[in-house]
Amino acid sequence: MTCQTFTKKDGHTLAYEQYNADRPCGVIYLHGLLSSRKSKKGQFLQSFAESNNLAYLGFDFTSHGDSWGEPTDWRIGRCLEDAMEIIPALTKGPQIIVGSSMGGWIGLLLAEKLPDKVAGFLGLAAGADFMQYVWDHTLNEQHKQALKKGHVFGPSEATQGYCFSYPMFEDARQYYILGRKIAYQGPVILMNGDEDKLVPLDTPFKIKDNLESDNVQIWINKGSAHNLATPIDLQRIARAIRALLEQK
Repeated sequence: MTCQTFTKKDGHTLAYEQYNADRPCGVIYLHGLLSSRKSKKGQFLQSFAESNNLAYLGFDFTSHGDSWGEPTDWRIGRCLEDAMEIIPALTKGPQIIVGSSMGGWIGLLLAEKLPDKVAGFLGLAAGADFMQYVWDHTLNEQHKQALKKGHVFGPSEATQGYCFSYPMFEDARQYYILGRKIAYQGPVILMNGDEDKLVPLDTPFKIKDNLESDNVQIWINKGSAHNLATPIDLQRIARAIRALLEQK
């Protein structure tokens, strides 16, 4: 597959790769923060789709990979907008959405907004509301006041590549989902590693409790870290996708 370009309504572009676009159901990968469609999981999902004759779509969110935007342009709302424009335009019928970390948050929002396009959802260390966690538990009061005054943290080695500004947090607050019902009725599998240092282990259980769906499974991988990219993790991801495809 070669990289292609999708132009959004606002004129900004998203880089994507697609396989078997004429197939009615397939897999869509939503990557995490500071990642891209070319991550290890993205490459695995692409190969999985090809070997199983499934449609596949992977794209880079705004400010990531080969898509438009600098680190300071990133917003949760813009990422959701990316998904809501590119997925209906390039896919046919309901799809299995695989969302990793930030992509898991976006995927849950997408399932609410476009339920007819989501045949099933697989959350891989789904980082729902992670910006609230960063604000409440990572930043101290000095950081918060500096952000409110217009200071931008990162991206730098000191911030481990992350970039945060106050408008990013203000935008994210519009999309928090852990304090309300999540209006999606389809099948869901939430996979997390018990060695994840970024997404608290109670997060998938909070998501499960808030989902309106009665068809929700939680898979906890013993010894797995946040990226869920070991060979056994990838085998479990393949098994989860097959389980969701059986229910479409």
